[in-house]
Amino acid sequence: MFTPKDNQKKIPAADIIFYFLLLLLAVLVFSHFAELEKIFALFKQIKPFWFILALLTQVFTYFFTANIYHSLLALYDQGSTINRSDLFKVSIISLFLSQAIPTAGLSGGSYLVHFLQKKKLSPRNSFSVFILGIFCSYFCNLLALFFGIFYIAATIGRDWDGSLTAVIVVGIFLLIFLSALALFFGSKNATSYISGKVAKYKWLKRIVDKSQLKLPGDEAPDDNWESPWKIVKNKFHYLWRPIFWQFMEFLADAATIFLLFYGLNFRPKFLIIFVGLILTKVVALVAISPGGLIFFEGAMVLFYNAFGIPLDLAVVVTLMFRALSFWLPMPLGLFLYGHLNNSNSEEKREQPVS
Repeated sequence: MFTPKDNQKKIPAADIIFYFLLLLLAVLVFSHFAELEKIFALFKQIKPFWFILALLTQVFTYFFTANIYHSLLALYDQGSTINRSDLFKVSIISLFLSQAIPTAGLSGGSYLVHFLQKKKLSPRNSFSVFILGIFCSYFCNLLALFFGIFYIAATIGRDWDGSLTAVIVVGIFLLIFLSALALFFGSKNATSYISGKVAKYKWLKRIVDKSQLKLPGDEAPDDNWESPWKIVKNKFHYLWRPIFWQFMEFLADAATIFLLFYGLNFRPKFLIIFVGLILTKVVALVAISPGGLIFFEGAMVLFYNAFGIPLDLAVVVTLMFRALSFWLPMPLGLFLYGHLNNSNSEEKREQPVS
């Protein structure tokens, strides 16, 4: 005889995550509905030509992110097996997850690792791509911050604001610390330790198993595997290409802000926009809210106003930029997440049973 349990179908974990993210997105939109209304009203003030250009430069940020991953995959001889169009979609989904679930980028990174493993990349190499991507981001941010110091010194001179000095000093130490921490977690000893801890706690192992994520420490030892630390130490010249694409992503974000100012008939210096954005990104590193909400907006307005941009314009452009870089990718990322998961499910059903 069949029991009622025999007729029950298990809901796939991917569907549960999708509906959870849908609920989370609805909560975020509802809780910030007043802010969104103001943003939509502000878009009526900008000239359409400059707005379209700003939108295009923002789309390019995902193209550059896809190129970062593609360049890193080439280090493990996987650059030709995973196409850029898939990586383009993954970059949007990763950003959506990182913004919706504030876990210092781990939520978006775990999706990237899961995607790469589905593409037959080994657990060690998939985690290495994620770790090296984080390192390139922090390293590029650090270089840009040093550039910002020289630029501010040349333009402002000694009349530095105390809060600006504090952000720069803390930012330098924080970026160096986070870069070293990322490389540490990519080492052989760290991956083995993490795998051991996951195996020790059953509830944690169930979560990992449910997500179908394979950990590097679960693989057989491989003396030929090069950890992220070894690549940074011995083959740093191979990282200049992903670092270049990371820098291009920063420039595209700055160009978006620059074009939004132009659309409102204000002509700022591009380097001021770039330096202000880099300083804002440093502040956002310590933000605990989804996507750095409030922290990001407040810091950007503060820095641009300190650099001589009128306060009302700084507020308007900041809200517009966040609409393009934070709010717009949310529904798109959720749609792509569901689309890719459905595609993967169909591929599994079409595979012949051996």
